[in-house]
Amino acid sequence: MIRIDLQQSDDVLTTINKIKAVDDLNVELVIPEESVLFENILNLKLIQREADKLEKSVEMVTDDEFGNILLDALMGKDIEHIPEEPEEPAKYTKGEKHIKINVPHIKVPVLGSAKKGPLIIIFILFLCVGGFIYYGKTAPKAKVTITVGSLPFTRSVTVKIKTDTATDAKNLVLRGTTLTTIVEDTLEKETTGTKTVGESARGDIKIYNYTTSEIKLDKGKELTYESDSKNLKYKLKDGVTVPPNALEDETDPTSLKPGEITAEIVATDIGSEYNIDDGKTLKISGYDKDELVAKTKGKLTGGKSEQVKVATQEDKTALSNELKTAIVKKAEEGIKNKLGSSQKLVDGSIQTTISSEKFSVDIDEEADKISLTQTATGEALTYMESDLNRLIDEYFKDIIPEGYYMPEKDKRISVNVLGQSTNSVLNSKEADIQVTLSSIVIPNIKEDDIKNGLAGKTYDEAKRFIESLKNVEHYEFGVSPNIPFFTRVPKDIGRIEVILNKEDTGKNL
Repeated sequence: MIRIDLQQSDDVLTTINKIKAVDDLNVELVIPEESVLFENILNLKLIQREADKLEKSVEMVTDDEFGNILLDALMGKDIEHIPEEPEEPAKYTKGEKHIKINVPHIKVPVLGSAKKGPLIIIFILFLCVGGFIYYGKTAPKAKVTITVGSLPFTRSVTVKIKTDTATDAKNLVLRGTTLTTIVEDTLEKETTGTKTVGESARGDIKIYNYTTSEIKLDKGKELTYESDSKNLKYKLKDGVTVPPNALEDETDPTSLKPGEITAEIVATDIGSEYNIDDGKTLKISGYDKDELVAKTKGKLTGGKSEQVKVATQEDKTALSNELKTAIVKKAEEGIKNKLGSSQKLVDGSIQTTISSEKFSVDIDEEADKISLTQTATGEALTYMESDLNRLIDEYFKDIIPEGYYMPEKDKRISVNVLGQSTNSVLNSKEADIQVTLSSIVIPNIKEDDIKNGLAGKTYDEAKRFIESLKNVEHYEFGVSPNIPFFTRVPKDIGRIEVILNKEDTGKNL
């Protein structure tokens, strides 16, 4: 689709020339606010009618409030009120009533004297004769009703609609166009997942070494507090070296004092149960308590936990599927709104592709709600009704018997999409359809030919002309009103009425 931006001063002729100048069959016409085109809805109708003649789909858009009302009216939408220019109120003097009466002005000859009497009589007679002649020439109308035999006609053919190709009646190929629209939609839902979050308890401990050698403990070394309910795990925040035991009194060999060092530990999990009190004993992984042991130095603090809502993969999948259903419908509506007045949509050819998805949160991320924005591209196959009519006329022209023709007003063309199968195709680029033409064929008698043949003839000449026509079952003819000296058929074909009645002969073509 190509976009044309108009100027405020662009009138109907300028706009139509701009549409003609582009090769694209789908045009977006952007009309500025206060455009001269909005002075009358007829301007928009003229543009739409010319676009139909050019077999182009023109979508008119504007930010002008009044212009949008006119565009809605052009599309046949129900609107409550179309603003009109206010009429200038009549200027009346207070207390007075004004009534306007249109009185025809007639000049009447003045009977000034008796000598003018004969002249007046002659003048009146002249007027009467002139009026009679004028009435006799303009009042009569002719009417002829002709009944001709008709034959029913019904044929079906398979036509292929294809983009980027010309209409070919011989090979039953119809030119198609792919109509495209891009839509975006957003949907939000509550998350269904949960997880536990919180903080780990931490604090200081004293490590006691009862051996005669120093002991090195690496960062992350595990310690365990054995409670009645469960064993609580901790780990060293940093690596430490614990000195060996030593004598408090060198003269007393029994006064051994364990080596000690202060270190910081962190709980390996979250929760308030890890906030243990001062003086609690912790076993150090890989050592017996009579070799190496730890005790809390003050209370461990900071441990807490709570349940929160999080997004899950199931949330994302369900949201994506639900929004896809809605955006597909939105794309279909967008395609249909872009159709021109003579542009036809091939049912079932709309194809919608999701081009992007953007979620507000990731999987396992804490959130009460999750939203999704999808962008989709919709494509559909369309064709021009006028192209199909020309193809059908061209294809069936040699089947109609000589001397007969098919009246336009009796033609009925129906289209049935064959769908996607082993023998047919249906997508946004190509489709197979079954086209059925139902009508009648009647003798090649045209209303305009009859009018021209009757114009100006006498009553008897007119009857002989009608009786000379072929395949006429019967007829009725007359001129009215019946005025002496004016019995000819009017020369003005606008005052000749021709009615062609079709009578089923009971035969098949």
